[in-house]
Amino acid sequence: MLLVDDTIIANNHIITSKENITEVRVLKGKPTRATHDFYNLSENGIALVTLKKKILSKTQAELNTFFGLNAKNSVYVNGYLIESAKYKFATESMVEVELLTPTAENRLKHKAINIWTLTQDERVNGCSKKN
Repeated sequence: MLLVDDTIIANNHIITSKENITEVRVLKGKPTRATHDFYNLSENGIALVTLKKKILSKTQAELNTFFGLNAKNSVYVNGYLIESAKYKFATESMVEVELLTPTAENRLKHKAINIWTLTQDERVNGCSKKN
């Protein structure tokens, strides 16, 4: 998981050149809900990056509205619930957007969207070291 400018969820493909990077921090250890809004997104690690370039992004409300959902509906990234509305999504990092409908298996109360920042291959085989 890559967090750009503390609020934009992206994938590593957003970084096209190391010259665009101002700062990189790597979250060590598992954060708690009390210390980080993104604690549940850190299962596979989080890199926090500040970039020189502006990243085009969409808010959760904008995405929900675009897909015909209530602006406050739940949004997931790579299957993880985004618990804070302050996070946005880098548009160029969106590989796929799924519309989730409630089922007995997922226990959703309302429709929701899941934004994939991983390709199908990365989901199945993991991310390669070059990514």
